[in-house]
Amino acid sequence: MLDLTEHFKAELEEIKSTLRREIKLKDAEFEELVELQFGELENNACALIVLAVSETFGGAPRSAIGLATIFQYIFMADQVHRLMKDDPNLEESKRQFPVLVGDFLYGKFFLHLCKEKKLHFLTPIAKVIASMNQGAIIRWLARDKKVSENECIKTLEMERASLTGLAARLGAELAGCSEMIKEQCETIGWYLGLAWAAYQERIGEKTIESALAEAKKAFSQLTNLKSRSLKELIDYIEFYVQPKYI
Repeated sequence: MLDLTEHFKAELEEIKSTLRREIKLKDAEFEELVELQFGELENNACALIVLAVSETFGGAPRSAIGLATIFQYIFMADQVHRLMKDDPNLEESKRQFPVLVGDFLYGKFFLHLCKEKKLHFLTPIAKVIASMNQGAIIRWLARDKKVSENECIKTLEMERASLTGLAARLGAELAGCSEMIKEQCETIGWYLGLAWAAYQERIGEKTIESALAEAKKAFSQLTNLKSRSLKELIDYIEFYVQPKYI
């Protein structure tokens, strides 16, 4: 399962190099702007979903790298916005700073979308960003309340699953797939994102296993695959969200 990151090593390095170059204000690196620690999945999962789906159906590598970078911008912006703290003892400037950095990243995503000549993807991406922000608002409003597991899962679907589902769908669209295959890929991406988010939020083994099972079920319905990348993507994410890592 770890062979996937090795297989896409050059692509992932190019994406990270672009992010390092673009997310820089004067002499300040991204890590100096916000205190955000990314693990393996946070660094690679969104990009790998686009790359793996596109390659599986014969998409052009160069176009996939551009789209993968766009999705990583969106994911990072969302994660930065989550750093905002409702602390009355915190200076207003410090409380609002994560919002400014997150908005900066959203601006970079739009510029990259233009640069890559993928403005035809703006409408579905904008809808997903709206869904993610709605999920973030629901999470914020419920911060002092006891939330049921089902309610938490619905929020994760709005925040993470919608993003990874669209990443897979557009990866398939890059490869010229039919509507049916795009929908199947979206389902796979959706459930992989849900499993990842459930692991990150420590919701529980049952939710993770159920989401992975749904992703595998959708994958089993696909035919005429040109590579094993999508299967390896499922194995890769499953490896990192296994219960032993919770």
